[in-house]
Amino acid sequence: MRKLLCLLLCLAGLMAAGCAAGPDRESVNVPVLMYHHMDDAGGQDTVISEAGFRRQMDLLRDNGYTPVALDALAAYGEGTGDLPEKPVCITFDDGYESTFSRAWPVLLEYGYPAAVFVIGVSVGRDTYKGGDQPIFPHFGTEEMERMTASGIMTVQSHTYDMHQWGPFEGSETPRTSMLPLPGETEEDYAAAVREDFRREAAVLEQGGVETVWALAFPLGRHTELTDRVLKELGVRLTLTTEADRVNTVIRGDPDSLYGLGRLNMTDALTDQDILTYLSR
Repeated sequence: MRKLLCLLLCLAGLMAAGCAAGPDRESVNVPVLMYHHMDDAGGQDTVISEAGFRRQMDLLRDNGYTPVALDALAAYGEGTGDLPEKPVCITFDDGYESTFSRAWPVLLEYGYPAAVFVIGVSVGRDTYKGGDQPIFPHFGTEEMERMTASGIMTVQSHTYDMHQWGPFEGSETPRTSMLPLPGETEEDYAAAVREDFRREAAVLEQGGVETVWALAFPLGRHTELTDRVLKELGVRLTLTTEADRVNTVIRGDPDSLYGLGRLNMTDALTDQDILTYLSR
């Protein structure tokens, strides 16, 4: 009788564990770090020094966080694969040359996967759209191909030309983000998103990117229509700039991969600032 009771208790425990941890109920909070340009001077909201970047990579390692590739995160949200106990994603926006020459070598050294979201119109340029206005240099398709082939860096979209800088545009209504322009109809806006996506995919293909499946919203801005159109185009994962959002990714729930928030990384952040964000 005692053996039978023990057996029944064990079975009940296993069943309870299965219900609590079944694939349809599993989820994990995944913090996402957002970097831009790397320069030894640092000191700006979109610039970090290499020393500061290394310090932050050490902080992840020393506190048990495991950087995961973006496709591993997507696979988990779509119901396949698994994630480590304390995952984190490392991302870069815009496609600056320093991501290739400064950040990528450090990532290779640490063995940390990351993703860079590229502005297509700026690929290979050091002036705004090839004009006279200087910008931070952006890497070209050759560098993109090398990073993609390494398996360490995933290259994806920051739109082709929906991250315009108003003062350099010379137009009354620059498209600074993926929000619709004033007075733009839903049909015209959807067509603009589709055309921008097509042009971006063509540029990234030259750099060895076979499929555009992830996108970081310029300035973090989007609408429900943006999301619908991007899903139709095959985009599986999107990112914003919302540092307050807790990214709870649910296994088997692809919608939980949309609108992920990110913390903008600078030299000014203290270790405690970062650890507080990571542990939410």
